[in-house]
Amino acid sequence: MALFIDILIIVLIGVMITYAIILNSKLKTFRNAQNEMATLVGQLNDAISRAQTSVEALKGTALAEEGRLDALIRKSRPLADELTILTESGENLADRIERGLVPPGGRLNEASDDDDQEDDTVSEADVPEAENEMLAALKKVR
Repeated sequence: MALFIDILIIVLIGVMITYAIILNSKLKTFRNAQNEMATLVGQLNDAISRAQTSVEALKGTALAEEGRLDALIRKSRPLADELTILTESGENLADRIERGLVPPGGRLNEASDDDDQEDDTVSEADVPEAENEMLAALKKVR
């Protein structure tokens, strides 16, 4: 009977040694994976740091460009207003020419009679009207 118990103990010790060898190989694999994971986490951390730096640089660039664009817009608004005034006055002048109130060059046709002197030039009533229209356009812009 002692021999049977000894053989059983030897078999159990053999199984335990085999299990320990298998467990040891699995632990080695796990440690290697853990080292790879630590390397991967370090690389990810570096990438996040670089991305954060890039985002900060992008914010700074965006703020600088915003200031530059605001300055350009401030400069362009008066020019656009002036262009609007010029366009309106040109349209008013074109309308008058079409209506015959202000002929090109400030004179009517050369074929008109000389007794119609008051029709040959721009009437004095039209001049203040034009000035009033220009003032109204300027006030509307401001």
